[in-house]
Amino acid sequence: MKKTISLFAAILMTLSLWSQTYNVTFNVDMNQQTGFTIPEVNGAFNNWCGACAPMSDPEGDGIWTLTIPLAAGSYEYKYSADNWGSQETLLAGSPCTVTNFGFTNRTLVVSADADLPVVCWGACTDCGSAPNIVDITFQLDMNGQSGFTTPEVNGTFNGWCGSCNPMTDADGDNVWTTTITLPAGDYQYKYSYDNWTGQEALVAGSSCTFTDGAFTNRIITANNDVTIDTVCWGSCEACGQSSGPYNVTFNLDMSQVGFGFTAPEVNGAFNNWCGNCAALTDPEGDNIWTITIPLAAGSHQYKFSYDNWAGQEEFLAGAPCTFTENGFTNRLIDVTDNVVLNAVCWGSCEACVVSVEETLNSTAGIYPNPATDQTTLRWNGVQDNLKIYNAQGQLVMNKKLTFNTQQLTLETADWSKGVYTIVMMNSNGVSKTLQLIVR
Repeated sequence: MKKTISLFAAILMTLSLWSQTYNVTFNVDMNQQTGFTIPEVNGAFNNWCGACAPMSDPEGDGIWTLTIPLAAGSYEYKYSADNWGSQETLLAGSPCTVTNFGFTNRTLVVSADADLPVVCWGACTDCGSAPNIVDITFQLDMNGQSGFTTPEVNGTFNGWCGSCNPMTDADGDNVWTTTITLPAGDYQYKYSYDNWTGQEALVAGSSCTFTDGAFTNRIITANNDVTIDTVCWGSCEACGQSSGPYNVTFNLDMSQVGFGFTAPEVNGAFNNWCGNCAALTDPEGDNIWTITIPLAAGSHQYKFSYDNWAGQEEFLAGAPCTFTENGFTNRLIDVTDNVVLNAVCWGSCEACVVSVEETLNSTAGIYPNPATDQTTLRWNGVQDNLKIYNAQGQLVMNKKLTFNTQQLTLETADWSKGVYTIVMMNSNGVSKTLQLIVR
């Protein structure tokens, strides 16, 4: 009987501990905040009910407090004001927070009565140690847009939460605005509307954007209160001041390549050199491959590759269509309007030379091209020097030409397969560049 009573007593004691509540006192310093009436505590323990747990400032020192009885356990919560008229924006990864389903809240483990340390609104520390808090005012011109009800701002500061930071149009001019209070720092964001029903499509490489993987967002560095200039939906500029995007059509002649491939592609800073995400097509079956890509105004580096970087173009630094930076030589284009680029030969700044018959009246030509055992180089006018480089940029031939020479046979049987660059130069320093493929 004693053992039975003892076991029953233990069960009652355990149940009593489970049902016991502890007084937890919440304290928040509001001295750096304005535009509120009463802060409140909202959490899982009160179903995020809004104004049901208002705080008070009994000493009038800007330190607001509230004691709530809570059962033992773990809780998420945050401070808000005026029945969710405003709420804290907590940084994901901060030591007092936890992030679930895109929401970052404070976290608390209750196991005894507790008087929580005073913290600054939106911070894990007191206001003396807290980061600088700034107001960022966002302004968006929706003139020209239709099919929306309310624009919103989504970013790293709110977990891309959808409609939690809606914008307003107080004067009805279709320029929407909102101000968000945040710790000073760097933030990615973009505009959307109606809880992600629609969102901006921003062009990688635009002046106000940052591309991270497959996502291109706006970016801002805020060290002080700032009002961001009004921008047009999907643009870095005000409406009527277009920065693009402009449609750029790339055309590549693959008729003379000496290797097998499935599909060429264009890679550049505008698509993060992503591989086969911008594959070209040959709609007319003439080996002229094409693609149209919307690009922001400005200079863009790029090059052609094939089959997800199975192979890529090689250029000599200084070629007229290229730009060399940090040891990499790529094609360069300056975009100012919609443009259809002329078809260029793989690895060249110029169109492919089809045969010597078609080029006898031009400066120079080479046939056959591609070559196997030998090929013949012919040209008009006086050329004084001939240099040939392999695809790695190594000089494989340097030959002085006689005054009356206008033809030269090259024995290519022992040459490595690949693309060679032929440079002829006259005494005035004028050069002519050709591409030779050996296979």
